[in-house]
Amino acid sequence: LSGFSGGFIGVDVFFVISGYLMTAIVIKGLELGRFSLIDFYAARVRRILPALLVLCMVLLGIGYFVLPPLDYTQLAGHTLSALGFYSNFRFWSEVGYFDVASHQKLLLHTWSLSVEWQFYVLLPIVLATVWRFGPGRRTQLSVVLLGCVLSFAASVTITAHSPTSAFYLLQGRAWEMLAGGLVFLLARRLDFPSRIKAVVEQLGLLMVVLSVLLFDKHTAWPGWQAALPVLGAMMVLAAHCDRSLWTGTRVAQWLGDRSYSLYLWHWPMVVALVYVEQEK
Repeated sequence: LSGFSGGFIGVDVFFVISGYLMTAIVIKGLELGRFSLIDFYAARVRRILPALLVLCMVLLGIGYFVLPPLDYTQLAGHTLSALGFYSNFRFWSEVGYFDVASHQKLLLHTWSLSVEWQFYVLLPIVLATVWRFGPGRRTQLSVVLLGCVLSFAASVTITAHSPTSAFYLLQGRAWEMLAGGLVFLLARRLDFPSRIKAVVEQLGLLMVVLSVLLFDKHTAWPGWQAALPVLGAMMVLAAHCDRSLWTGTRVAQWLGDRSYSLYLWHWPMVVALVYVEQEK
């Protein structure tokens, strides 16, 4: 959309939020002594799969009548990769995110869901294993911080040589979700006065907005530039302003409750507009 050239940073912001929530679920479960890998994975399946399955069924149904045979065959392959949570590998091998052909792929956006799922698979295993040898948040903090630093370094390095790989694959994105985990693990040390919280939140939101305005498809992404929206999202989470004018209103909560559905359906709508030549 005109004026929102960096809108793709929404994925980076969401990864931070997701990492915060998943780390919280795992750590709290470990502290209470009743964390279960099976229950964790089952909860993620219940949250993610039904709505994704509905999307895929609708697209396959409509596509049967409007898509040429080759495009429909491609959609079927993309559906399998989306439901199997490996679509990021498939799209990585096919085309860059901003290439013209990307606007013909109805499920292109599911690459981020696949990255997120792969993170969900690994995170609880790592944290639960570390907990057995060194229980407590301090040890977890050290592990998450190390993982965040290593992944960020990998992201910067890979972006310089193969930006498509850094964009689509977990090793270039894990640091964003681990950054959210850091906020949770440091939350007890980040108890600011109310006025400071408000300033921190506003600065964080400003960083996110600037990212939307400053970056575009020509920016090597994610790389070091992604630190701007990631840090902004971390600041908003760290501020934890329950009654914020920006994040605590009914409108914000309404959008938050429906964010997954909005995410699932937004890209097919973009592709449909391109299909009828109304994308502008």
